[in-house]
Amino acid sequence: MSRLILVLYNLLFIPALLLLLPGYLLRIKKRGGYGHKAAQRLGLLDHEALDRIGTGRIWIHAVSVGEVGIALKFIGEFHRRHPDTRFLVSSTTSTGLAILERSASPWLEPIANPVDFPLITGRLLKRLRPSALLFVEADLWPNRIASAKKLRIPVVLLNARLSSRSERRFRILGPFASAWFNQLDLITLSDDEDRGRFLSLGVRPDILRVTGNIKHDSPLGSLSPREEVTTLLAASTHGGEEEEITKAYRILHDEHHGLRLVIAPRHVERREEIRQSLMALGLPCHLRSEGGRPSIDPLLLDTTGELSSWYPGATVVFVGKSLPCSVNKGGQNMIEPLQAGVPVLIGPHTSNFEPLATRLCEAGAAICVNDHREIVAAVHSLLCDDTKRAAMITAAAGVLQPHQGSAQRNCELVETQLSSPQY
Repeated sequence: MSRLILVLYNLLFIPALLLLLPGYLLRIKKRGGYGHKAAQRLGLLDHEALDRIGTGRIWIHAVSVGEVGIALKFIGEFHRRHPDTRFLVSSTTSTGLAILERSASPWLEPIANPVDFPLITGRLLKRLRPSALLFVEADLWPNRIASAKKLRIPVVLLNARLSSRSERRFRILGPFASAWFNQLDLITLSDDEDRGRFLSLGVRPDILRVTGNIKHDSPLGSLSPREEVTTLLAASTHGGEEEEITKAYRILHDEHHGLRLVIAPRHVERREEIRQSLMALGLPCHLRSEGGRPSIDPLLLDTTGELSSWYPGATVVFVGKSLPCSVNKGGQNMIEPLQAGVPVLIGPHTSNFEPLATRLCEAGAAICVNDHREIVAAVHSLLCDDTKRAAMITAAAGVLQPHQGSAQRNCELVETQLSSPQY
């Protein structure tokens, strides 16, 4: 069955690649950075890189920024346990690769994710001979998996997620879905609900392990101390949300004169679009990339890899891709600001983080808002009541407690795969 899947995949690969190529080239033009290490995207590594990588590294693939964060957390724990271990980490997006390059070291080599074409993948796996092949969350590449299996390299899906919507889609594939996942040696999961969804698809229970979510495996600090200037930080926003946040800010600023606004869009190439939409609302903004100082209000944070450093200084954080008005929905990571000790607002569209988002709201650890009026009410209540802000952080710690130690548990399971006699 898995061989049939691979044949069908490769038959569709070239036409799909040609179909997607115009959009890919457009992204290169709009976002920039995709051309960086273009040769690596074709599986071409120079002699210097090949010598540096050598053989025997653990190869981890993390598609974008969120998955890269999970990979780096796992790598940090694994390297602490095994200091001699070396890693090769691939990422598909330019932003993910930029973060990896800042983490590069003699034992961590970042590369642009190679195209999953049989000749490219097969040649790379034979040359690099990784000791294990790990995928983060959901981005599985069939030819890479097939080549690894031929070379008797263990293949693991770390921190897997399967939403109810994805479960329904896989169910349409019938036995193909179970064959697709059953070729893996190990799948680690956030909770029992994910395990139940995989089991419903016919995935073997012996390869499923509930470990908690690595993304949430960080102790929550106490409430972030109130800065002299209060800050509303709109994080990872998508089209439509910046206008709603701006409307809320203008109302709030009339009563809370020291409040400032920082907007960090999910896609920084939208900077001019956002700047124009804010100006249309009568609110000129400054770009961080053009030298905008942290004290400037309002500030558009259009730089890569800087957002997490802004959370501790914020008073309230709204996390985007979640409002009804957003052009994209599903939610972004609301855990990182909570880990920094900052209260969080989210919209109702958080399917990418369910059931966690619902649990946070039910526990009083996050506040769900639908529009600028509800944002105004929520922010006002938090600015006027530090006790409420502290209670939200305490509640978040309770919700996230089961995920503490998940990186360690994932490391232990991967260690078992590496020491398995079959490999």
